[in-house]
Amino acid sequence: MPKTRLKCRSPRSAAIVVKVGKVPADSHHTVRQDGAEVIIKYRSALWPLDVAEWAALEGHASDKAAARVMARLRD
Repeated sequence: MPKTRLKCRSPRSAAIVVKVGKVPADSHHTVRQDGAEVIIKYRSALWPLDVAEWAALEGHASDKAAARVMARLRD
């Protein structure tokens, strides 16, 4: 299963993204914390796009960090 990383502004911000991003009973689309980063595992590329966009809109990640996630998905 592919995965990507989103750099958040702080470990606290990453924890909030993980808390909001947990989807019960979905083992194909997950988020977990690694310090100030969120590791996003996905089957559909829409999942990391949604997580990165939400994190940026809520101020937990910079627009630049969210754009990096989006750019990696295009490769």
